[in-house]
Amino acid sequence: MYKNMLVLLDGSELAEVVFKYAQELSARLDLDLELLHVCSPSEAEQLPMRRAYIEHRAELLCTGAEQLRYSLADASAASCIKARGTVVVGYPAEEILKYVDANDVDLILMSTHGHSGVKEWDDIGGVASKVLHASRVPVWLVPSEVRDEIISDALPKRRLVVPLSGSPLAEAALPHALAVARQRGAEAEIVLVGVLDVGLISVTRAQVRDKEEAYARLKGYLAAVAERIAEPGITVSTEVLVGEPAPAIIEYLKENPPQLICMATRGKTGISKFVFGSVTEHVIHLIKKTPMLLVSGEE
Repeated sequence: MYKNMLVLLDGSELAEVVFKYAQELSARLDLDLELLHVCSPSEAEQLPMRRAYIEHRAELLCTGAEQLRYSLADASAASCIKARGTVVVGYPAEEILKYVDANDVDLILMSTHGHSGVKEWDDIGGVASKVLHASRVPVWLVPSEVRDEIISDALPKRRLVVPLSGSPLAEAALPHALAVARQRGAEAEIVLVGVLDVGLISVTRAQVRDKEEAYARLKGYLAAVAERIAEPGITVSTEVLVGEPAPAIIEYLKENPPQLICMATRGKTGISKFVFGSVTEHVIHLIKKTPMLLVSGEE
């Protein structure tokens, strides 16, 4: 289970979006927090001011998380949440990865857009994409327009969506989805989503039969995975969608808003095309509203 989460703040308004969300996650998942701020070498003279900023934010986050945790449980059950702030000088992606390697970090929480405010996914490659490529721990991406009901845990169901393609790479997300669901507690639900890509089915006289067989195989695969990961206290359901993968999943998420999407993003060859390749524009649209937990997979 997760215990220690690294929260990245750069002082920008967009990066501050993660602050309230981190506070809520800390309280509800019982996570200790480490806030990290990276000054560029040209900003080194501002180090005392930046250090005061991050230490103050850590104090506020800790106080708010403990107050929320107290309200969620009996006073005797509300454990003490730890939070500390650290400021380093260097280049953001490099320093973030060095910090993760040198400390007992289980998760990285960061906004999809940082100090520049530029809203193209390629631009967050300046920091977020580099971290995603190289991080040894899962990265929890928070969109700049994250839904208020997600932050406040007000959605009707604590739904966590895991898209699966049938590959071991995609299934690498499952242990992380289970870990979050366990820490979420009662009423957590994992939805395993598979997409039948009709473009993969040959147009022949047996097209209908081929489609039905492919649909049945996918449904059976999802059911087998659901049975394998089922455990008391966590509901596991399945959904089979038909169409092109990214649009079909996005449409499903619009109609069934989850609290989180959990996906394996890469194997030995780098970032998966499912997230960053031909469907980049769709993922940008998606990530504006729903947080994503992106974990490293293996081929």
